[in-house]
Amino acid sequence: MTIATMTNVSKRYPGIDRPALDDLNLSISPGSIVVLVGANGSGKTTAMEILSGLRAADSGTVVINGKKVVPGGLHRYDIGVQLQEGGLPQRLKVKEAVRSVSALYQDPGPVDSILRQLGLTDRMNQMVDRLSGGWQRRLDIALACVGRPQLLILDEPSSGLDPMARAELWEFLRSLRSRGTAVLASTHDLTEAEAFADRLLLLHRGKLLLDGTVPEVLASAGGAWRIRLTEAGDRTSHFFRDRGEHPLRQGENISVVGERQHLERLAQDIDLERSAGGLTYSDLLSGPIRLEDVYAYAAYLTSTASPAQGPS
Repeated sequence: MTIATMTNVSKRYPGIDRPALDDLNLSISPGSIVVLVGANGSGKTTAMEILSGLRAADSGTVVINGKKVVPGGLHRYDIGVQLQEGGLPQRLKVKEAVRSVSALYQDPGPVDSILRQLGLTDRMNQMVDRLSGGWQRRLDIALACVGRPQLLILDEPSSGLDPMARAELWEFLRSLRSRGTAVLASTHDLTEAEAFADRLLLLHRGKLLLDGTVPEVLASAGGAWRIRLTEAGDRTSHFFRDRGEHPLRQGENISVVGERQHLERLAQDIDLERSAGGLTYSDLLSGPIRLEDVYAYAAYLTSTASPAQGPS
């Protein structure tokens, strides 16, 4: 069962060679937290704007709760949306903004509980335009929840929040699962995505690279361990390739992914080669593979499989 689907969705912007979205397919199940990750310019915001009906796709189909998504369509009653550029009424108090939005719904959600969980109770008499960016973000999210949406679409919801506030936000979003609310949230913070997602969507240059649970996505790189050499010299890539490895260079750093025992033996060989003067690098870092490693490998493989198509 799905609450939302995007099928073969593509979008181009004038003057840009590469499509913002390129044949994107995704589905979202009720009660799930789906996190869309990718670098700036990967297409995250465009995907969310099209899913919410705020922007039309060039091609493809978008459906929410059985309703085709079109600008101003009936799907609006099933979603709550928070975008990076919020549309909060600046000259109202927080309580007035909450009251105004609640009045739009015949059966608004548990407003007091929502405000308490997001830490807004003590700020009800504060003017919206006097709130910091992080507090405005919390208010945006609270207002998106007032209409009891079946799907919450949140673009960079934790932007501007300190680490404790981020954790509180994600705990709040998790609490919505008990009533079947699905969440699609975007972030460029891969550590955050790895910690809180039920399912991950990795987007790169408008294409969906990977789609799965956190363990499934981590396993896709071909190993559970990685070593990284920082400030690695030019000979390092040849050293790895001569041993059948597939190194990934990111600036001055080089990484290799594989199984732990194999890479621990390889690390010993690296140390010996360095002692003999054959390799230069600053540090050797070894540990479990992280989402940032998987994303980097998937993006690298995609870029080497076909020519680059314009700016990132």
